[in-house]
Amino acid sequence: MAIDDEPEPDRPDPEDPQRDPRWRVTPTKIVVTIILVAAIVIPLLTSTYSRDTPRLFGFPFFYWYQFIWVFLAAGACYLCYVLLRRESRAYQAGQHTTLTPPTGPPPGDAAHDQLADHAVRDQADQQRKAE
Repeated sequence: MAIDDEPEPDRPDPEDPQRDPRWRVTPTKIVVTIILVAAIVIPLLTSTYSRDTPRLFGFPFFYWYQFIWVFLAAGACYLCYVLLRRESRAYQAGQHTTLTPPTGPPPGDAAHDQLADHAVRDQADQQRKAE
């Protein structure tokens, strides 16, 4: 916010969650949530590690299993950071593909389909060249 409490024109108003893209639920944020919940909950399930064998370098399973989860959880956090950063950069660059559904004519409507127009022109050009 500026000194005079006017919101900057290129930034959404943080007081309005409807316009702020950080509060929108996206597929990326759902995947990030699942990854983080798994990284937190799985090490808490005592049935996954409440045994003595197999041993690794003389250490019981409990110790090395929990130690491996330290690195797995750190990797999961980094993966989530990268996914959210990629989504944020795509939004800032104007590629709102993950935040809003696509709009436009329904698929198969060749009257408004620019790709279909290009395909027809390309086909006509190829026929002229063949003649």
